[in-house]
Amino acid sequence: MNRRALMLVSATADGTLRREVEDGLRPRPEYLVLERDHGVELLDWSRLPGSPRGRSAWSSAVHVAAALRSLDRHDVAFSDSEHVGIPLAVAMRTLGIDTPHLVIGHHLTTPAKARVFRRTGAHRSMTRILVHSELQGELAHRELGVPQAKLVVVPYYADTTFWRPMDVASERLVVAAGREHRDYAILAEACGTMNAQVFVAAGSVHSPAATSHEPLVWPTNFQRGFAGYHALRELYARASVVVVPLVETDFQAGVTTVLEAMSMGKAVVVTATKGQSRLVVDGVTGMCVPPNNAAMLRDAIGFLLDNEMERRRLGQAAREAVVNDWSVEAYARRLAGHMEDLAMGNRVAA
Repeated sequence: MNRRALMLVSATADGTLRREVEDGLRPRPEYLVLERDHGVELLDWSRLPGSPRGRSAWSSAVHVAAALRSLDRHDVAFSDSEHVGIPLAVAMRTLGIDTPHLVIGHHLTTPAKARVFRRTGAHRSMTRILVHSELQGELAHRELGVPQAKLVVVPYYADTTFWRPMDVASERLVVAAGREHRDYAILAEACGTMNAQVFVAAGSVHSPAATSHEPLVWPTNFQRGFAGYHALRELYARASVVVVPLVETDFQAGVTTVLEAMSMGKAVVVTATKGQSRLVVDGVTGMCVPPNNAAMLRDAIGFLLDNEMERRRLGQAAREAVVNDWSVEAYARRLAGHMEDLAMGNRVAA
């Protein structure tokens, strides 16, 4: 970038994280690519008083206060989520600060966030809002009053270097990962009597407090446990099928798991919720099933377990799609392009 950009990062980008990335122990986050390749200055949790370790009202307030102190030295501010984007927008509007403000809106339509949007008019100090789902953009416009010209759909990403095909023999193993809006009850119903092992990595490094539907009793062929980045990559590598079972939702829940598995060349089965947006093309880069349909989910998983050539075909197409369109480098370029555009005074997205 030719302009000075400040990115509010809702994570700790300290020396430990940087060493882990450098040593290949974890995937590259987009903010480090933006810093390295596009000269974006990071205001992450390690630079804040008290060094927050998680999202909270307090951490957001501290983050916004730190950003306000340095906005006059930058041409554009970039909030990596609505958790900091909304309070920063409110503060900027109150103080009369007109620095261009780019915001990523992951899930703008939760009841709490919707109330804040309507009550404060926060979008008036958001120059452009990037969403990962077309439906989120439509709802933000229709229900939250955000002008259409401020909303842009930008696909999410995976680090295709870390999440890569590995020379590991696949097993009769089904892997599911993540917690946010997951429907593990329907997965248990679908696979509880199946001749396959199922591993559910139900923790989440992105949304550890998110809820999911779980069965009252887990089937005997299921194992559960948290898996860090390396362990999860090994599970994906061993799996014949990766499943992302979701409850109906209006945002792109499960996108991280889907793209990780696709990037590793795995056959993916995902619930086709309203919030899914052109991520998995049914029969081309994976398989889609309706929400709350155990029979169709069981049929899709069983079909892939029994058809190695079909798993390979879908996996290869999935890997190619992520490399071509959804790599971390491509995502960072898109974000940097929006920051540059706003810094040059272009308020309406092209």
